Amino acid sequence: MAKFDVIEELAARFEQPLPDCRERRVVVWHDAEGEFAATFAELSEGGFGEAVEQRLPRPVRFVEACDGHMFEVKRLIAREDTTSDMLVYRQQGRGGLEGDWLADVELYADQFSADYLSLLADQLGASNARDIRKALQAHKSFFAAKGRVAKFSKCMPAPACAADVELGLLAAMFGGSDPSAATMPFIVRACLTMLLRDGPEALSELAQKFEAADSLAAFVRQRTGFEGALFERDSLQDFAAHVLLTASASLVPAAALQKLSNHIVPAYAPYCIAVVREWAGDAAASDDLREICELVQDACGLRHVFGALPTDDLLRLDVFPCVDEAILSDLLASMAQGADRVDEARRVAAARRDLCWYDDVACYYQVLLALADMAAFKRDHAGGFHIAQAAEVWEAYTTDWWRMDAAYRALRQANERCKLRGVDLLEEPERRAVEWAENNYVNWYLTESNACWANAAQAQWRDAGYVEGVARQDLFYWETLPTYTGSAKAKVVLISDALRYEVAQDVAAALERERGGEVRMGSVQAMFPSITEMGMPALLPHQAMTLNMETGAVLLDGMPTGSTVERQAVLQKAAPTGRALSAAAYLDMSAADRKELLKSSEIVYLYHNKIDATGEKLATESDVFDACAESVDELVSIAKRVCTDAPGARVTITSDHGFLYTANELPECLFLGKNDLPDDPVLFGKRHAVVAQGDTLADIANGADVSPCLAMNMDHVVPGGGYVGLAPRGIVHYKRPGGTKRYVHGGVSLQELVVPVVGYRRLSASSKEFVDTQTAKLRVLSESRRVTNSLFGIKLLQEEAATGKVLPCEYELVFTDETGNEVSDVARVHADMTSPNPQDRVVEARFTLKTGVSFGSGSSHLLVCRDAQSGKIVWRETYTIAVSFAPVADFGF
Repeated sequence: MAKFDVIEELAARFEQPLPDCRERRVVVWHDAEGEFAATFAELSEGGFGEAVEQRLPRPVRFVEACDGHMFEVKRLIAREDTTSDMLVYRQQGRGGLEGDWLADVELYADQFSADYLSLLADQLGASNARDIRKALQAHKSFFAAKGRVAKFSKCMPAPACAADVELGLLAAMFGGSDPSAATMPFIVRACLTMLLRDGPEALSELAQKFEAADSLAAFVRQRTGFEGALFERDSLQDFAAHVLLTASASLVPAAALQKLSNHIVPAYAPYCIAVVREWAGDAAASDDLREICELVQDACGLRHVFGALPTDDLLRLDVFPCVDEAILSDLLASMAQGADRVDEARRVAAARRDLCWYDDVACYYQVLLALADMAAFKRDHAGGFHIAQAAEVWEAYTTDWWRMDAAYRALRQANERCKLRGVDLLEEPERRAVEWAENNYVNWYLTESNACWANAAQAQWRDAGYVEGVARQDLFYWETLPTYTGSAKAKVVLISDALRYEVAQDVAAALERERGGEVRMGSVQAMFPSITEMGMPALLPHQAMTLNMETGAVLLDGMPTGSTVERQAVLQKAAPTGRALSAAAYLDMSAADRKELLKSSEIVYLYHNKIDATGEKLATESDVFDACAESVDELVSIAKRVCTDAPGARVTITSDHGFLYTANELPECLFLGKNDLPDDPVLFGKRHAVVAQGDTLADIANGADVSPCLAMNMDHVVPGGGYVGLAPRGIVHYKRPGGTKRYVHGGVSLQELVVPVVGYRRLSASSKEFVDTQTAKLRVLSESRRVTNSLFGIKLLQEEAATGKVLPCEYELVFTDETGNEVSDVARVHADMTSPNPQDRVVEARFTLKTGVSFGSGSSHLLVCRDAQSGKIVWRETYTIAVSFAPVADFGF
């Protein structure tokens, strides 16, 4: 490739205008080493080429001046051709004109001196050719190929010293395509990757091919401190152990890895950490890093080493995947035994969330957090549930107790994800932890909280069939709904079958996060039995609700209610233009038809059925919590769609009943046997029965607190009386063949009877009541703005709890120079903490400064915080960085 540069340079000489005193141009080309003899021979035969020669003002004659022919050359120049431009090629250096046949020609001719290395340095854009000549000479064969020179230039556009030549060559050798490849992290990573994929023989062959074996070894030694061999059988294990453990040593207490000190050179920790951080940040290559980490884990027995360390010692270490396994195994196992490590579990999960390898075990951390929530609830209610008034129990559940149901749902969903993820070391501790949670949920929380509820409410249930002081479902249309809809012209009641109160809390939270969204959360007590046939009619306008004891049908003012068409007819008695239809049918309408429906109807009832349809089928009952999550998304979307179709609309989301669900089937002792079953029930389900007043079980239930069943007055739905409802206490089931055994409803537990009511409207930005959303903000807590270590952390405060209109946000933080070039790795921080206590919202971002960057004695830099999703810069903080990186590459030039 250099040949063509010489020809171009020579042609440019002959294109230049002549001075006034000259009639032609003579150029003497000195090539002392004879490197361009072949090039001159080609020029002599073919000239500069037709395209170039058309630009030349005069023809050029090519003359080689060599020993034995000097007289002929002298005569040609001086006598025979005095008009042509001439290029005189001499294989000797300039100077020493005494005795030279061409001394006079040398004095008046233009001089052109070129050697391959100088031209190559110019071609590569070297800023100091003299300094890099030796490095170029050492790799002359590499630069002889046009393609390699092009690759080198992409990686190292302007080498300034011999070390730059070596860096560029190594980067090109490993397939680099831009300047980021001419860095220590890329080259070390590429070396390890090749050892992993192709083996030491392939690496040796590649290095020999590029005449870079010594350079690679020197580079690795100088930048990582690794003194071992690179091309032997155990090179991968030895080199990887050195890099990974040296990186790890800076993230744990000094004594933690003492037994592995032969693999660690502390002075090189910043460099090794930079390799790991950059590698882990490349999703496309992280599988290779994982495989190498696992090789070192197994070879060095790191699972045992980390398993013996306290959790706090491992908190910042994210080099090896097994660190999370050690942390999780310890926490899950001890919490499964009842240890109170709630605060530690939450702190650890928050600290690990933004570190490497977290996503691989995220489901186990979700189990840990749900477990912590359940353990915290039990700790806060260690004295049990002792409230005497039924209305106060209701208040306790709707303000606090429901959180245990939510935590259980989160635990079980995360547990299902863990089954699919399958981390062997965590499988057993996670299983035991979930068993502990299941036992506490069923045998403590469900049992004791509902015993408290039954004790407080049973007298009112027996006398009236409902609890005084709590809004009733059968009065929903007349008493509850008006407080949610007000004077809105568009009113929509969205009824989701079996939407439990704790699930509706997720719906409310999601709607609250909408711009201008205004949400109100309330509840009503479901009818008994808490089944669809009773709950759906109860939500419609009526004066009298009647349960036909012969057919089991529910009538409203004598009208049937079994189908959507029949319910619409009932609705239209009170609201003549009211409509009732499924939510799916509403969404299937065109936008124009939806808008017309809302405009022309006084009120619209929309029916949604995802949870109950899933839970009531034996084949899908285990998917009921997934159905809950899907329902949250769907209900939020439907509510938003309504408010888009009819701005100013009021949407009220409610349900017909809740449900009880336990992941494990209940033990036999929690089923009522033959002696406890009613003789001839009119209505009968796993959690309810309706029998005649003379039934023996009814008499027992009405007269004794020790009865296995609770008596429910049915006079308000069965004209003339004569019937009584029976509900098994707590979470006990009637034993019936077939059907579901883990998902049930129909009874009087809090989970079945507490029906949510969520009011939603979306205000326009021009409204005085409009409240916009905002993302949770971070600010620097650390007072110092000076960095003196290449590895450091900065504490930040999440200013507001991420609740209500304050939305969670993920941020990226990075240090840059004043021109915007990044000089550290990128730290990711989640601002999603919901604690009202500011101390619980403090996080630490850890940084590693990039190697190869000169920070001087105190250069000014910026800490930049940007939104991870949009990339928008949120704020900048000025910092002074004064760090010296000691190891410098020395390739021996």
